[in-house]
Amino acid sequence: MARLFFSSLRARLLLLVLLAVIPALGLTLYTNLEERQLRKAQVQEHALRLSRIVSADHERLIEDARKLLAALSRLPGVRDGKRAACDALFPDLLTRHSSYANLGVIGADGNVLCSGLPMTGQVYVGDRAYFRRARETRDFAIGDYQIGRVTGKATLNFGYPVLDNRGHLQVVLFAALDLAWLNELAGRVGLPTGSMLTVIDRHGTILSRYPEQAKWVGKPMPESLVLKAIAAQQGNGTTEARSEDGIPRLFSFAPFGGAAQGANAYVSIGIPTAVAFAGANRILARNLAALGLVAVLALAAAWVGGNLFIVRQIQALVEATSRVAAGELGARTGLPHGQGELSQLAGAFDQMAESLERAHERRLLEEELRRKNYQLEQQNRAIQEANRLKTEFVSMVSHELRTPLTSIQGYAELLLEDDQIAEAQRESLTIVKKNSDRLLGLINDLLDLSRMEAGKIDLHRTSLDLARLIREVAGSLRPLIEAKRQRLRLDLGDALPAVWADADRVTQILTNLISNAYKYTLVEGSITVAARRDDGFVRVDVSDTGIGLSPEDQAQLFTKFFRAHDRSPQAGGGTGLGLVITRSLVELHGGRITVSSAPGQGSTFTFSLPALEVSA
Repeated sequence: MARLFFSSLRARLLLLVLLAVIPALGLTLYTNLEERQLRKAQVQEHALRLSRIVSADHERLIEDARKLLAALSRLPGVRDGKRAACDALFPDLLTRHSSYANLGVIGADGNVLCSGLPMTGQVYVGDRAYFRRARETRDFAIGDYQIGRVTGKATLNFGYPVLDNRGHLQVVLFAALDLAWLNELAGRVGLPTGSMLTVIDRHGTILSRYPEQAKWVGKPMPESLVLKAIAAQQGNGTTEARSEDGIPRLFSFAPFGGAAQGANAYVSIGIPTAVAFAGANRILARNLAALGLVAVLALAAAWVGGNLFIVRQIQALVEATSRVAAGELGARTGLPHGQGELSQLAGAFDQMAESLERAHERRLLEEELRRKNYQLEQQNRAIQEANRLKTEFVSMVSHELRTPLTSIQGYAELLLEDDQIAEAQRESLTIVKKNSDRLLGLINDLLDLSRMEAGKIDLHRTSLDLARLIREVAGSLRPLIEAKRQRLRLDLGDALPAVWADADRVTQILTNLISNAYKYTLVEGSITVAARRDDGFVRVDVSDTGIGLSPEDQAQLFTKFFRAHDRSPQAGGGTGLGLVITRSLVELHGGRITVSSAPGQGSTFTFSLPALEVSA
């Protein structure tokens, strides 16, 4: 289901919107990170400022302690280490100087001689740093932060040596500065709610802790991660750790104490992370809410806008594609063809569908044409077969007819040669002879035509003197022409080239054309036969002054069995095959035949035969 959802275009649009929101989310988180770093820096600066304040007060207190001890070292009772004098002086001083946990005198052997606080027994402090330093340097000395053996408090002790006239150490005055004043300082600074301020020595022992001072003084600091961070960051930095009360805090730490002491103690401020990063968290929540609102609005816009401007158009394209794929080539998207990518895609698809539809129509038309062509081919084969059968039939019938017809002609001629037959019988025999000649001509024409259609005409080409052949044909027909009082004129030019042709067939061509001219030319008309060279051919024109032909008759003149409509009554009958045979014979020789005529203006038939040689 999830794969199906994410495969849809709308889901991918939503995913793109979410991907576009990711940089803004990253920027928001990065801004929050910077805000947290800034807050850490502020907390660290706060710790450093507090450390400077503490150090400044600490320096002042050290100086006050030095002056106090110097003043006390001048008192005879104190210099001599007399206990009665000390017991009377130091308790009163402690009352007046509340910042000190104790005041007293230490003997040269390290045992406390007297103090402002009562002692239950002998107390040895010879191992304390402030005593050793004062004894060694013969000057005011500052010890380490410690838990007092008399006071039991976290203190910073100072030693002041008292020397005799020979420079020998008599006693060491000491003052124990109470670190409880740090709690008062933390209260004055105004730390955030839930914060803690801790002062530790370099060993990690708590010297002061706000709040709960009494609970933790002298104990190891429980936040081990903070101790490790102090060691790793050389006492100055920040870290996050969970306190012993379970609250995560941001700890910032800095060295504590004066320059004379070095890094012997550290002050640490722990602020709850919920408080320290409250502003950053509030900004983060606000930014995340705003970003979420923007993302929701963007998703809604992508959903509505994508559906309106993209998905619907894509669905229209998909639907149209499915319809076209199903064979409905007339399907269209119905989308406007504009400048946008989807509009251009819709236009391209509609054009493609239209092209497919036209191609399909062409294919159907081609199939129909192929079917009809096949039918025509079948019909042509049938016609050709019929023509073949007809030709064979005509050829067979012609042969069968010619045999008895020849006998009839022969007997008619024999009878006509007999001078003893009566005139009436002679006229009847003449009619028989004439009609038999006509019938024989028709049979010969049918035989020639059938041979031509069957491709069985063989030309016996030779070098032929066309001018001589024209004179011979004209001479054989001249008696008929002169009997009709027609004039026959020959215009054969000078030195006609020989032609490559069959003499018998050329004779047949000339006889047919001149005979037609004779038939369709009125009495006392004229017939002209002209011949001349014509670009590799010899052109022959047979012209007459006969009745002429209409354009309609000229269009069908070389059609089988065609007879001109406007025939001269003197022309007599004809088979309508002569010109068809004439054209076939001319074309078999490689020439062509044409006619030029007009009604009442005669006709000119022109044919050409290939010349054997062409003069330069």
